[in-house]
Amino acid sequence: MPDTKIVMSDLHLGAGSYDGRNRLEDFDQDDHFAALLGRLAEESDATGQGMELVFAGDAFDLLQVPALPPDEYMPDATHPTSVYLASSSEASRLKMALVIAGHPTWFSALSRFISDGQPVRRVTFIKGNHDVNLHWAGVQDAIRQALDATAGRRAACVRFLERRLLRDGVYIEHGNQYLERVNCFPDFVEPHDPDNPEELYLPAGSRFVCRFFNRLERQHYWLDGVKPLTALIWYLFALDFRLAINALGALVREAPSLVLGSLPITWAVTNQVEALDDIQANLANPLEMGTLERQTDRRGGFYARVSDALALYGVPRGLAQAAADPEDYTALPRACAEEAAQRSRLMDVARAKLHQEDVRVVIMGHTHEACHHDLGEDCAYLNCGSWTWLRDFAGEDYQAWRRLVRFPETYTSQRRLTYVRVDYGEDGLPVPSLQTYQTAAEPRGLLNWLQRVTPGRPEPAAEDAGR
Repeated sequence: MPDTKIVMSDLHLGAGSYDGRNRLEDFDQDDHFAALLGRLAEESDATGQGMELVFAGDAFDLLQVPALPPDEYMPDATHPTSVYLASSSEASRLKMALVIAGHPTWFSALSRFISDGQPVRRVTFIKGNHDVNLHWAGVQDAIRQALDATAGRRAACVRFLERRLLRDGVYIEHGNQYLERVNCFPDFVEPHDPDNPEELYLPAGSRFVCRFFNRLERQHYWLDGVKPLTALIWYLFALDFRLAINALGALVREAPSLVLGSLPITWAVTNQVEALDDIQANLANPLEMGTLERQTDRRGGFYARVSDALALYGVPRGLAQAAADPEDYTALPRACAEEAAQRSRLMDVARAKLHQEDVRVVIMGHTHEACHHDLGEDCAYLNCGSWTWLRDFAGEDYQAWRRLVRFPETYTSQRRLTYVRVDYGEDGLPVPSLQTYQTAAEPRGLLNWLQRVTPGRPEPAAEDAGR
């Protein structure tokens, strides 16, 4: 019988919290991770069933870790952008060394989980857009050393895959290659920069993180829970127009050559490129931007052009894009549309993979949104979700977002510690399930975070203003 598979995604381990001094660290669940792996190992030993723990991309967030020696790293310092952009083999090894030093509990738990005897327990890493550096052998060697898996049968229990796992009726991939164009690589299997093969190629979304978002997250740490990037832009327009303008400007400065080179020349694309030119001209006009900031009812035409321009960066939706209402000057519906497009796109990709790869189960990550969808004929698509904070205000309005801005810790302290488990029936067919790690003090089930406010803290008052 195939090994039971435990699949996690988007943990985003950084250089460590250092008691909150590192504002770029998003993973703070080391103890719960260790406890879960302890439970799984006990189960495996008791039943004699082998297990494979699969990290489906972005286990590490190396875009938010500087390429510095440990004695030069200061967790509360703002390091130069260049050390975040660095992606050579040596730079990537330095980044991974900081991650290992910052998460000793995590790596120790993973090391204990591995077993080269009976029952065998393996670990498999699939790279994502935030840890594409796993491509380098030096990074893999550093992880093996941290896991005490450098030789013999134990070394064979730690594996690295460039893009996907296809085995035992299951297909696992991170998913970034199918969604926002800003996070796509021309060649994800060999992700070298064609202009400098000693460095890795970094798409526009990765460069945006290193050059702009890292600075933004130090001021507003909760923003990392908003996905995708194009939705973040729209939510910022609803919350802070000036901040949104800065974010949009930083994004459009990352030339979309990777996008334009892969798109067919059609009226829709031509219109989007023209819109991008218009937006760049708008952003360069402080007087016009000041007027739009003060007079919200004049934003309709500007938002329509932003919608067209962001189509170059966002999730592909075909040529029949719905035109934005030029009279509509609200931003929240546009943000929700970006999230919906992301969900719909991955569902379509999963259906295609079922037939292309002749599998019954497709598992992805990247969106941070856990889900389990029955696709019929005993087939399913699942997303692992993330152990970092994710905005979960489905159906909520502008008031909820204002409460988040005023009282972020009320919501960001909550986590949905989800993962996918794949067991196998007597017929050898995979049986997937979406699981949630529960601590003793937590109720079972996936609850909306608005219902899980911090104990003892009064519910923050609603704002009177709306968008």
